[in-house]
Amino acid sequence: MIEKRHTTQDLADEGVKLALDRTRLAKERTFAAWLRTALSSIAVGLAVVKLLPSIEPRWLLRFMGIIFVGAGSLIVIFAFQSYQITLRQLEQKGYKGLPTIYIYVLTTLFALGALLGVVLILLD
Repeated sequence: MIEKRHTTQDLADEGVKLALDRTRLAKERTFAAWLRTALSSIAVGLAVVKLLPSIEPRWLLRFMGIIFVGAGSLIVIFAFQSYQITLRQLEQKGYKGLPTIYIYVLTTLFALGALLGVVLILLD
């Protein structure tokens, strides 16, 4: 059996590939953390309006709810933009990760959820 010897270049290329994998995975974890923060903000906005119905003035609660839901929406947008920037940088180095359709779909669902949250607040 002939043993294959790895050259220094092979090891360097493998090290670069592993570094790109770690960078992508770190960015995905960061994106997930931003989405959790956005979801928390949206939930607080809805909870303020729905769980405190007896507090007056009512318009102030609605305003607070819309602020929190709006902040959650902005967090989703910022997270998406940040993820896209890093993904483009990785692709310039030749790295091909998962299809970005998953991120687009997830971001769209969060944005629609936030929009529905604002509608719920306004209809209260």
